[in-house]
Amino acid sequence: MSKLDFPWHEDAWNAFSAALEHDRLSHAYLIEGLQGLGKLHLAFRMAARVLGAPWPAEDPPIPLQHPDLTWVTLETDDEGKQKKQIAVHQVRETCAELAMTSHGGGWKVAVIWPAETLNPNAANALLKTLEEPTPRTLLLLVRSRMDTLPATIASRCQRIRISSPPRAEALQWLAPRGRDGNWEPLLDLAGGAPLMALLLADEGADELDMRCRKDLLGILGGRREPLEVAAEWARRPVPVTLRWLDVWTAALVRLKTLGEGPAGDAESARTLQKALERIPLQRLFRYRDEVRSAMVRSDGVFNPQMVMENLLLPWADQLASIRGDAAQGFLGDR
Repeated sequence: MSKLDFPWHEDAWNAFSAALEHDRLSHAYLIEGLQGLGKLHLAFRMAARVLGAPWPAEDPPIPLQHPDLTWVTLETDDEGKQKKQIAVHQVRETCAELAMTSHGGGWKVAVIWPAETLNPNAANALLKTLEEPTPRTLLLLVRSRMDTLPATIASRCQRIRISSPPRAEALQWLAPRGRDGNWEPLLDLAGGAPLMALLLADEGADELDMRCRKDLLGILGGRREPLEVAAEWARRPVPVTLRWLDVWTAALVRLKTLGEGPAGDAESARTLQKALERIPLQRLFRYRDEVRSAMVRSDGVFNPQMVMENLLLPWADQLASIRGDAAQGFLGDR
């Protein structure tokens, strides 16, 4: 089985191919879903299909190199650091390119990723092209976040939602790819996205899991200071750490609900059991809402250290109830 054989793409791919064959192709598609589902791969595969370019299964060219394809992504600054937004000049240049005659006498295609990073001026520039598209042009926008792209852009695209495959299917796809088939913990950490589970395995997520557990148990046992741990966590990839905290809290909810004792060595299990006896189930649910609110905002706009401090400080008092506005969730909806 090819590493790039993604069964969860097939419904979207078949619908797109049928639209192309019957001359019913939209002028713009918005491909959306969690990180780790291969959405960018699908966009370039679609571009290759429209442009008649070869698409080898084993080693496809990402980004696809073709004279009639424009690739729009985050630029780097003079110091080599990646910028946080797609700029207006990039979109204007792309729209001008789409308006020109095709080199091959056929379609012209632009792929924009990550579309959620379009700054307001860039989004406005793109809107003009979406409202008055040039014939035989195709825009493919790819995003992993649902809350930042203007509705005026999303509403003018045909949306392709890529969902995580069923758990059994995801585990079957991952099984021959190492770890003796033991992918369940990483698939949980990846939110059900198989490619993210692969990436986490490559980046040492097992070690991350061990370190995060040790840190939180240290806070619960009074052996670690929350602010010190927060400083360390803020230097790690924030989305992955928040996902770990979400999975950890969900596991505690299950233990609390089922009345089961935590696993692990005797000291760790005893520390966690004492904490679970003190923490109300409703408080765990509310805390998980706070973690998920932070996950939605983990795009570099906020201060990672402050977020980690706010999420870790409550553990020093076993998530004891707090008063005032913070009791509604410091990152929750106001």
